[in-house]
Amino acid sequence: MIRNVIFDFGAVLFHWDPHQIVASFTDSTDEQHLLLEEVFHHPDWLSLDRGTMLMAEVIPKFAARTGIAVSRMEDFFEHIINSLVKITETEELLYRLLDHHYSVYYLTNMSSAFFETLNERNDFISLFKGGIVSGKELMMKPDPDIYKLLIERYDLEPSETLYIDDHEQNVNAAQAFGFQTIQFELSASCFHKINKILDIN
Repeated sequence: MIRNVIFDFGAVLFHWDPHQIVASFTDSTDEQHLLLEEVFHHPDWLSLDRGTMLMAEVIPKFAARTGIAVSRMEDFFEHIINSLVKITETEELLYRLLDHHYSVYYLTNMSSAFFETLNERNDFISLFKGGIVSGKELMMKPDPDIYKLLIERYDLEPSETLYIDDHEQNVNAAQAFGFQTIQFELSASCFHKINKILDIN
């Protein structure tokens, strides 16, 4: 019997589409490509998520690498956080789970700075029983240690826990610990599948 549900944040609870983010920031296709390749796809972005580098460190590095002014790179990072808008359908799912007395948790790869901003802007985050942010723990999905930490910190029984994430490698890592899993996509069929598994139709 499932008693707990774990949510990823990006592309599950909050819209996350790097291509859309760069396209809505600049009309220049060259600049869009530069931001995708030298920011989102650069190892420093993973270091930011992992918490081994801070925002104040990476922004000047990204600016120097791309030739984009620091002030404009700061604007881009502000645009990124403003693009992390809640997904209404998933928020509604969260409320239904609480109504059915499920315990809800989160496990997200995200910098501490981004998480703190989201936490300030979205009251529903306080409804979670707990959660883990990669940037605060210096580890990230799909590293096994972050799943182990989640299990131990909240005394979770994986077989009684549904894990929801949009990335296949993260889902596979959760399955290795015995979690029940759903690879999320923003579709009616995916929500139907979740509702059926949790019997909340």
